[in-house]
Amino acid sequence: MNITSATKLLAVIGDPVRHSLSPVMHNGWIADHELDAVYTALSLKSDDAASVIRAMKALGFTGVNVTVPHKEAAARAADRSESEVANTLRWEEDGTLSAFNTDGAGFVDALTETAPDWRGRVSRVLIIGAGGAGLGVGKALSAYADTVHFTNRTLARAEAAAAAVSNGRVLRWEDLERGFGAADLIVQTTTLGMAGQPSHDWPVQLCRSTAIVADIVYKPLETDFLYAARARGLVAMDGLGMLIHQGARAFELWFGVKPDTKRARERLLEALGG
Repeated sequence: MNITSATKLLAVIGDPVRHSLSPVMHNGWIADHELDAVYTALSLKSDDAASVIRAMKALGFTGVNVTVPHKEAAARAADRSESEVANTLRWEEDGTLSAFNTDGAGFVDALTETAPDWRGRVSRVLIIGAGGAGLGVGKALSAYADTVHFTNRTLARAEAAAAAVSNGRVLRWEDLERGFGAADLIVQTTTLGMAGQPSHDWPVQLCRSTAIVADIVYKPLETDFLYAARARGLVAMDGLGMLIHQGARAFELWFGVKPDTKRARERLLEALGG
């Protein structure tokens, strides 16, 4: 690819970010649509991520995806943000920065693809984790569920997430077994189970037989959580679905075109070794 001063620069920023498959996905879509752009992964280690993000405009960036732990900082860095956490940034022609959160809508897109009848099955949602991704997913699901329970090892974070959702509730970490037994949809949004991170002994055996289980981790694609769910015959959704669909919505925000999500999954499965 011939990179010039006219080439649009895009990236995913976070810490860690080396594991990210976003460059494979977005550069594939860029090639599909023959766009003059390039997408890379940049590790951002900073106590003032908001200032670093604002400075990226001077380096020529036109769009950025944001992953842990900088989603809150990304929202603060923007001139306008649709949420208190953001995973997608776009610099406008006037130089201002707009922030979006495509996590929630992307998760709903992926869930609909996996379980088309989920809206008629889900009343009580349990979100494991209260970070940017968990809050984004919880907010999106709150429009369809009666209650959205947040659980987190740090209780204060679960309380903050629940307070940000109109029908949000808190489930104490020590009450996980009760939460698993009552939920129609369980979404694991922490790094637990990710390659290089500790796993957890989730009480999947207590789930209802009709429960849907989702994990946003995609390395490994089959986490212990999903393996246990599938062993019980539950509907289970891996992390590629949300990655692809939140990415597709970000791509459309940047370029105004809808990319091929099925083709992206083929590329990502190949990158993961099948």
